[in-house]
Amino acid sequence: MSRKLPIIIGTTLGIVHIALVGIPFVQSGGGGEAIGYQLLFADFPLYLLAELAFPRLLLNSVLFNFLWFVVLGTILYCIIGYAVGLLFNRVSGKQNAET
Repeated sequence: MSRKLPIIIGTTLGIVHIALVGIPFVQSGGGGEAIGYQLLFADFPLYLLAELAFPRLLLNSVLFNFLWFVVLGTILYCIIGYAVGLLFNRVSGKQNAET
C-alpha cells in the first residue's frame, strides 16, 4: 500500500477539524454557548483533560481555549488520522500477503 495514505488521512482530519472547530471558534471570539457545545463534542478527551488539569483556565482564558482546543485538537486529529492510515496499511498489507 501507499506510504502516503497515513499522511493524507491525517491531513484531511486536521483540515476537517480546523473547518468545523477552528473557524467557528475564531468567528465567535472564543465565547458563547454554541462553540462550547461544539468543542465539547469534537474534542471530548481534551475537554476532560482540561477540566481535570486546568479548570480555571478552561473557564476564564480565551487564549488557553484557542491553544488547547483549536491547536492541540487539530494535532490530535492529525495523529488519529495518521494512526488510522497506518492501521489500514497494515491490515491491507496482511490481506495482500495472504492472497
